[in-house]
Amino acid sequence: MPRVAAAALCLASLFGIVPAGFAQDSASPSTPPLETLSIAAGPAHLLPAADTVDENAPRRASELKAWVEAFTKWQEWAAQWTGRRQPGVFTASRDRREKPDPPAWLAERCTLRSDDDSELLLRACRLLVEWREDYATAQTRAARDRARVENPPKTVWWEHVHMDVLWPAMQWQSSTYAVVGMHTTTTVKGRLQVFLTPGAMLLNLPARYGNRTWKFATNYGVGWRLSDFTFPGQRPASLHVNLAKAWVLSDVSDVATGRTMDFVGFSLTFNKDR
Repeated sequence: MPRVAAAALCLASLFGIVPAGFAQDSASPSTPPLETLSIAAGPAHLLPAADTVDENAPRRASELKAWVEAFTKWQEWAAQWTGRRQPGVFTASRDRREKPDPPAWLAERCTLRSDDDSELLLRACRLLVEWREDYATAQTRAARDRARVENPPKTVWWEHVHMDVLWPAMQWQSSTYAVVGMHTTTTVKGRLQVFLTPGAMLLNLPARYGNRTWKFATNYGVGWRLSDFTFPGQRPASLHVNLAKAWVLSDVSDVATGRTMDFVGFSLTFNKDR
């Protein structure tokens, strides 16, 4: 009988069949069962980013604008009255103006400047550097600025050469035009200029028999610089308005107008890069 039981157990092991009772008996009673490890699932969403809007921005902008205006006015006053007394209305002299202090937060903010900063902040940071200057440094800078204004940069000769285009004659119903021309000027004072030498122009005039003719003329007059601008190609230039009297050089027997005429027109000069 024991042999039959051993043979049956061998057959069962060959075909993967193990009696439940035998499997339970063969398990070691000292081996504890494995415990299940549970892992808590994290949140399915991220927390929203913190609000980065600066609530103090409107107040700081107001403080900055007020200080820039106050310090700029103080600089104008100091440039005129530093080193001498300002006369008073009812007294011999007025009290000295105190230099306005910048906002307490400005110095730290200027160390964190970026390309996105406003023009007001950038100007305030530049003024802060001047605010920190001592008396000697401020006087040196003011003298340098005055010298720059009183002694403008020198010009070259071709900056005084004007190109004239389409000047109409001032005579009533003359239908005369200076199509192209050229003249040179010298500055009298400020924007006022006078022709340095007689200029030249090509005129288109009405002829006596209904057609039109071309004549050369010379002119002389005055000019006024209107504005400076940048010509296409990043070339600095100036626009002028001119009043000139012209004299026709060639024969005028075939034209309906006289030999002398008055013209008004614009001209251009090109400047060197400063």
